[in-house]
Amino acid sequence: MLERNMTVEAAVMENPKVLKEIQKLGGEYDFIAMESLEDALKSLGEDYDLFIKKVEGQADFKDMDRVRKMSKEEIINYIVEEIHPQELATTEKIDEIFRGAIKKYYRERGEQLFVIYEVLLLIKAELVSHFSSEEEFEFKDALAGKKVDFENLLAEHEKTIGLFDRLKYLTRDYKMNAEEPEIKELNKLMGELDEDMRRHIYIENEILFKM
Repeated sequence: MLERNMTVEAAVMENPKVLKEIQKLGGEYDFIAMESLEDALKSLGEDYDLFIKKVEGQADFKDMDRVRKMSKEEIINYIVEEIHPQELATTEKIDEIFRGAIKKYYRERGEQLFVIYEVLLLIKAELVSHFSSEEEFEFKDALAGKKVDFENLLAEHEKTIGLFDRLKYLTRDYKMNAEEPEIKELNKLMGELDEDMRRHIYIENEILFKM
C-alpha cells in the first residue's frame, strides 16, 4: 500500500504506475527518487489524494467489502463464473445494437457511429482473447498453487483501459446527444460496461494479483 512518507523509489517499487504518473506530471525520477512521495508530488503541484486515486483506481466500486473478504480461489471463481460471462454478454448486446443503429440511422449519424463501433470491436476482441487466456493459463496456475507472472495481464489491462478511455472520448463520456432510443440505450450500456470493466481490473490488479 502506498503511504505519504515512503520515498518515491519505494513507491515505484510498490506500484510501477507511480513512475508513469510522475513522468506525466513532468517529474524527473532521478532527482526525486529519495524524496517522500507527498513532498515530491507537492513540488510538482499535485494533490496527494488525487494522485493516489489516479494510480490505484477507484476503491469505492460496488460490493467491494464482500470481494476483499474473499480468498484467492473465491475471487478467481467469482471472476470466471460471474464477471467474465456478464461482461461478454453486455459487449455482445452493445455490438448487436450498434449494428442495427448504424444500419437504421446511416444517413443521420452513420459515420459517427461507425467510428465508435470500430473501437467497440477492438474492445470485444481484446476481452475475448484476454478472458480466454486468463481462464486457460494464469488462473489455472494460480489455483494450482504455482507462481504466476502477471506482467502480461497487467499490460493487457492497461491496453483495455486505453480503449475504454478512447470510447469515452468519442462518446463524450457516454452522452451522445440523441433522441433515438437505440443511441440512448448504447449510452447506458457502454457506461455500465466501462464501470464494470474498471471494477474488474481493480479487483485483479489491486487485490488478486497481490495475494
